[in-house]
Amino acid sequence: MLWNQILLAYDNSQQALKAVEYVGQMFGRVDNVKVTLFSVHDKVPDHDMVETPFTDQVRSRISAIERERDKGLENMEEAQKHLMRMGFSEDQISLKYIEKKKSVAKEIIDEVTSGGYGTVVLGRKGANNLAGMLFGSVSGAVIGNLVGATICIVE
Repeated sequence: MLWNQILLAYDNSQQALKAVEYVGQMFGRVDNVKVTLFSVHDKVPDHDMVETPFTDQVRSRISAIERERDKGLENMEEAQKHLMRMGFSEDQISLKYIEKKKSVAKEIIDEVTSGGYGTVVLGRKGANNLAGMLFGSVSGAVIGNLVGATICIVE
């Protein structure tokens, strides 16, 4: 795993935007750095349905999931443009937007392991709420389960 192969976890949150800013400031003018903007989206269900009284509601929900997925890709492309304004060339940045099959943290860990990334950068929401303390967070799960890579948490 090489330090200059960076996985930047991105979900368009304020913390993720700060992580993009951090990567741009730290590595934007460093040669041989490759950044992969990585995000996951929910599965869009197949919509071959028999007409029922609830079909319109289901179609509406599926459309909302599709719009959310498409907006996620647009947000990643905007983050890519921002990194380019901060000194990265287009060939130094790739986008990877996958369908979530496991938890987000497990998807990140699997990508780091299979992709040979040496550095992971992700934003972290403050764990000052009860749910964060009881159930953990994506960043907490990555920290607790990823071995062999440097993890940078931006808060």
